[in-house]
Order: sequence, then C-alpha cells, then structure tokens
Amino acid sequence: MNNSGVDDHPLHILVAKWTTLFSIIFTINSLTPACGYTMQIELSNSLNISDQGISIRDQIDGKSFLKEHILANRPLLLRQMMHDWQATKGWSFEFFRSLQSSSPVHLEQGNVMQGHTGFRKASFADFIEQLIAEPEQSDGQRIANKPYLSVFKIFDEFPQLSKDVDFTLLNQFKVKHSTVGWLGPAGTVTGYHIDWGDNILAQVQGRKCIHLVSPDESDKMYVSKKFDQGTAISKVDLENYDGEMLFIPRGWWHHVRSLDKSISVSNLAFDLRGIVFDVLPQRVKQILHNVGLWPCECTCHVLRDGKRVKK
Repeated sequence: MNNSGVDDHPLHILVAKWTTLFSIIFTINSLTPACGYTMQIELSNSLNISDQGISIRDQIDGKSFLKEHILANRPLLLRQMMHDWQATKGWSFEFFRSLQSSSPVHLEQGNVMQGHTGFRKASFADFIEQLIAEPEQSDGQRIANKPYLSVFKIFDEFPQLSKDVDFTLLNQFKVKHSTVGWLGPAGTVTGYHIDWGDNILAQVQGRKCIHLVSPDESDKMYVSKKFDQGTAISKVDLENYDGEMLFIPRGWWHHVRSLDKSISVSNLAFDLRGIVFDVLPQRVKQILHNVGLWPCECTCHVLRDGKRVKK
C-alpha cells in the first residue's frame, strides 16, 4: 500500500504528538546476527533457551513477581503455575468441538504483522474440524497462509470457560485486563511486535517457539508504519511448551511460531498509568483509522474491489 503523504495529514501529526506525550515507545534490539543476542524460548514439557538471562521458576508468589518481574520489567518462564488449571487438564481440539459452536470467526492468513494482511471468515465448528483433521507437524516449519484464530475473545464465546484459567498472579496488580485465545495449526507466525501492557502467555496444548528481544538498543528493530491496535510492529521478519506460561513485560518485542497444533491463552493487563498513557491514545488512533482518517496499511482491513473491508 502506498502511504505517500499519509504521515503529513494534520490529524496524524496531532495524534502522533499526543501519543508521544502519553506513550513510552520501546524500540529494541533485533535478533539478526548483526544486532545482538537472541533469547529463544520453547514452551512445552521440555525447554530450549539460547540465552541464560531469562529467569525460570516452577512457581512464584505475588509479592516476588511484582518486585522481581513487573517492576523490574524482566521476563519469567513459569513451569508449574498451570498444573491445577482445568484448561490444562481438559482443553483440546476435541473438547472445543464438543461445545458445538457455529459462530463465525475471522482467521488470519499468514503473518499479518510483516506480511500481507489477509483474513477469511469461517464457522468456529468448521475451523476446529479442520484442525482435528490436520496431521501433526513438529518440525516447526513456517507455512505460508496457514489459517490462525488469533486474538479470539474466547470467554465472550464460551463464558463458562473463564473459570478454567487463573491469571491472578498478574491481574491483582492491575486495573484492567483482556484475555484472548489463540488456536491454530503448526507453522503459524505472529511476527515481531510489542504490546503496551504486561502479558502472560499460557500454553495449554502444543508447542510454540518464542523469540524475545530485550530493550537494550532502540535503533535495531526498524519500527513499521503498519498499524495494529495496541501494538507496535517491527519490520524485522523472522520467524512457551504445553503446561508452561511466559511473562512478557510491557515493551519487549516478541515473535511467536507454532511448532505443533496449538492452544494458547494470553492475558494482557494494564495499571492506571497504562490505561492513560497507552490504552487511550491507541483507542483514539483506532477510531480515526476505522473511519478513514488514519488511512495507513494495517492488520485490520483489506482492500476488496477497491474498498477497505474491516476484519
């Protein structure tokens, strides 16, 4: 998409200045060999970490988590905090099939962060059947245009399942949180981006390979102009095991690739400062973007027959 002249729009300048005042934007060290070290994590029953700087614990109490990780902005891998969850014990693709939902869902096609924005509609039931029928793939190869049910408002669709997870560890220190599901086959990719809130990614089934980039160097991630609500996207295009959860602090770039068919739940949480400085400016951008006053390339619209169509 040609963005020529878009950044000079008076509304863009106004909101950009406002966002600068009310946001702390982290641009962080790339994982390319010329740009520093990689912190690679695989979530499942075994663990592969290529950098020993990340903390790994079986469990942690709230006070220690607040001091050592939320306030310190340090990632943490937790190996046994999910063992008593009903989600860990009972969720599977067959379980979701048994819920008999035919609600329509939007499926991402490929890596919409760094690639072309594409999505299609399907019924939840048909997508789950497709996942069940698909053979297991554990080589972790990236596969173009794999359908991915991302940022799925799982507890809006299935409110009875909200009791199956527990993100109290993080949410007790926040005033707002949003919990979403991620269901898809092996080979799906969510490219490098940062969230404007602290995030816990809980891996319920399958494996994912996650690359984290520490906020040490601000000029190596090549921030993209592509718009995605609540995040900042990197131009760098790269490419948690079941029962484990990963704390991703605010401002850490992360890249996620599914190694198997996978079910994940992420919980993004904000304190009062985050709502004022991060959530509200992002909402203003989204409103302007939706009505066509911020006409930039994005992850939420596609062009069909010359018209912008919202996901």
